[in-house]
Amino acid sequence: MEHKIWYDTKDEILHQKIIGLYSTKESIDSGAMYVEQLEGKHYRQMVVDLSTAGKMESRDTRSKTNEQLNNAKITDVAFVGANAATRMIAKVLMKLGSLNANSTFVGTVDEAIKWIKNRR
Repeated sequence: MEHKIWYDTKDEILHQKIIGLYSTKESIDSGAMYVEQLEGKHYRQMVVDLSTAGKMESRDTRSKTNEQLNNAKITDVAFVGANAATRMIAKVLMKLGSLNANSTFVGTVDEAIKWIKNRR
């Protein structure tokens, strides 16, 4: 998996950078990493950098991604660098209630961190 997932101990935020195509299997694997990285952490907040992301493999991938975020009990997600089509799809999924976390779209990682910290 080329994508990166890490926990920033200074800001207490989980980060994910999606690079290229994002498959359903990678979504499921990422979910396990969310749980592992957040074990014992006070905040369950996340920045997802989509600036180098390609397409999601399928509709099932989007569904599994939301499922993994919900399973990890993520409370807040800031998406960075999403294109218009990705934002539209995500907003529809949020309105349908498939993502339990509060979420927003921002232009930079710094804006994402600021938004997340303001939610504490």
